[in-house]
Amino acid sequence: GSTQEAEEAVNDTMLSVFNNLSKFEDRASFKTWIYRIAYNQALTRLRKKQLDKVDLEEAENIADEIEDSMHGSENIDRLLTTLSVEERSIVVFRIAGDLDFNDIALVVNQKLSTVKMWYKRALEKMAVSARADE
Repeated sequence: GSTQEAEEAVNDTMLSVFNNLSKFEDRASFKTWIYRIAYNQALTRLRKKQLDKVDLEEAENIADEIEDSMHGSENIDRLLTTLSVEERSIVVFRIAGDLDFNDIALVVNQKLSTVKMWYKRALEKMAVSARADE
């Protein structure tokens, strides 16, 4: 992962937004629709690389925001790497993206109850890992 790759992902996302603007429907907010496109772009890139973990070094700004939200945890990157891609996405969307659970469910194309369950489990995993570090 690199800054260049992250910039390419953002460019691909914005190009997709522009090219599909006429397909936008009011079923969700415009912000949620863009997150959905970005999420799909990221998953496509991950599949192409045949990775099952997000390289969080590419998302330093997001990690910094999450770290601030979690009272300055120095090991946030490591804690997030203990999560599945789906769990990590939900945590990042919820904390850094400030999305509500309904919007996250639309972005990741899952039921609301599933998103809430994954979020709870993700936080529990992170808490167990953080306690193990103490």
